Amino acid sequence: MTKVAPILLILCTLFVQLSSGINYVTIPVQMQSQGYDNTMIGTAMSFEIVGMLLLFRPLSHCIGKWGLFNSLVIFTLARAASLFLMSYCTNYPLWLFCIFFYGLSTGLTLVITQTWLNMLAQGKSKGLFMGLFSSSLSCGIALGPVALQMPWLNRIWPFELGTLITCIPLCLYILMRKQQSTTQEMGKVRFLFAFRHAKVILTAAFVGGISFFGLPSFLTLYGMQNGLSEPQSQLLLTMFMIGSVSLGMLMSTLSSLINRSTIVLVCLFCSVVCAVYLSISIYTQYWLALTLLFFWGGSLGGIYGIGLASLGDRFCKQDQMTANMSHSIMDSLGGMIGLLIIGIMLDTFGPEGMTAVFVTVGSALLVFFVYELLAPRPTYE
Repeated sequence: MTKVAPILLILCTLFVQLSSGINYVTIPVQMQSQGYDNTMIGTAMSFEIVGMLLLFRPLSHCIGKWGLFNSLVIFTLARAASLFLMSYCTNYPLWLFCIFFYGLSTGLTLVITQTWLNMLAQGKSKGLFMGLFSSSLSCGIALGPVALQMPWLNRIWPFELGTLITCIPLCLYILMRKQQSTTQEMGKVRFLFAFRHAKVILTAAFVGGISFFGLPSFLTLYGMQNGLSEPQSQLLLTMFMIGSVSLGMLMSTLSSLINRSTIVLVCLFCSVVCAVYLSISIYTQYWLALTLLFFWGGSLGGIYGIGLASLGDRFCKQDQMTANMSHSIMDSLGGMIGLLIIGIMLDTFGPEGMTAVFVTVGSALLVFFVYELLAPRPTYE
């Protein structure tokens, strides 16, 4: 079971993200149909992250007290309950309440899974398993819009479908119950300690959060505002995530053969170029927009996977919770800020406002990364 447990954890992540992929499409579209503008939608979607930022210290203590298995069961059931309640959301405060608990339980489920996987995967297989974990994050989201277009799916109950998919990992968790680590191995979360030792990785997680939360939440609406049909707009998100899965996995694998800094530098440059030309291609050729999103997703997925592998190598077993929770905090903080800014920019400047955000933050990270490489002190390697 020890050898199979990492694979089961990756499958659990896939199912968690599959329901997330469905919700990234259905929540904004459902809210827009109720008359909310992009700023209100962005604010509501940011509540998916607020709980993680406000409650990470007490909840990390609870995780250490309850253990990995019990924590996963509790947060999975909470996630399923909040998703089911979304079917009955008819006012803005109820949307905020449901999205808050949905995001909190989703974020902590992924942090616990990532921590558990980092503890189980040792030796040369660690990089492979972390790359597969990163790919499963994107693959699940990519399959969400595809699932919504299945002819057998009644579009009236997408939230109930997400609830059922969310409950599937419970069976897999039970199979791995004896593989959980003790609370002494968890350690306590020390964010400043992690940031000092992984400054570039965590900064990249912040910028990645802007993309991986902002794009899934607004890409469907962005396509519809540019004249695409709803199915075509949903496939924009699918292509972005397919690139993150396939090309991102390739970049993570190459990082074990080529200098990591070189791979990250290429990925950052590529992501900025794709963001610049997306706003042009969306008006001209649909296939060109899909191609740019594929390479954009691959670039960001590669950065994400390399960052996870670097965290696993850089921190000892007792500090894995610190490293993974800090990574998730920066990712979530970037996502929250990104959702708010993107919503405001879309309402103020139209569709071009969204791409302007990604070009700006991508360029800033590229400059910061080059500066850290040239500075006379060790950074990424």
